Amino acid sequence: MENFENKALELVFKALNRTDEAIHKFVSQESLPEPLDCKPGCHYCCYNLPMVTPPEALLIGHHLDQTFTDQQKLILNVKIKKILKKIVGKHLDEIFMMRHELPCIFLEESMCLIYEVRPVICRTCSSTSAVHCKTIFETRNHRARLRTYPQMYGILQTIHSRLLEFCREKGCQSDTLDLSEAIKDYFKHPNAIDAWFQGEIIFHTPI
Repeated sequence: MENFENKALELVFKALNRTDEAIHKFVSQESLPEPLDCKPGCHYCCYNLPMVTPPEALLIGHHLDQTFTDQQKLILNVKIKKILKKIVGKHLDEIFMMRHELPCIFLEESMCLIYEVRPVICRTCSSTSAVHCKTIFETRNHRARLRTYPQMYGILQTIHSRLLEFCREKGCQSDTLDLSEAIKDYFKHPNAIDAWFQGEIIFHTPI
């Protein structure tokens, strides 16, 4: 595991590993009626506004600092501005119904640019039918439910709860965040990780 000096980053990296372990344990059960049908390049669930915890946003920001070039960061900033312009002034239910217009800022050629550090919500979002996901996306029937297992949502809730509990215990900002807005805020601050850990409010909260 990468040796992070900051406790928040180390914690969330471990949480992501625990998420993967819990998912692997669940999908390895022989009693599952249907296997998950998610494969590389299947990107229909990537049109949305992922909600993340502050430690997840900090880990992703740290990863971008370490791996993205200045040019990649400029392109990312343009994507963020486009997304935020589309949703400004809209209620959550309106945003939900237009999610086909909201590709994740890290989606490129149907692949994830931050797959290694993708948040818990992305790891647990899954389906037993990629064809069904495609149909929902192409028909824009966003009220249709994914064919997935409720246990995956349970894993998401458990990990998110533990991360937010850590934030509260440390006296740090503990809001659930829109990923696009959070990454914008991360790069606006000269030292976001240390400032957050010292109790400063770094991130805007969603609508």
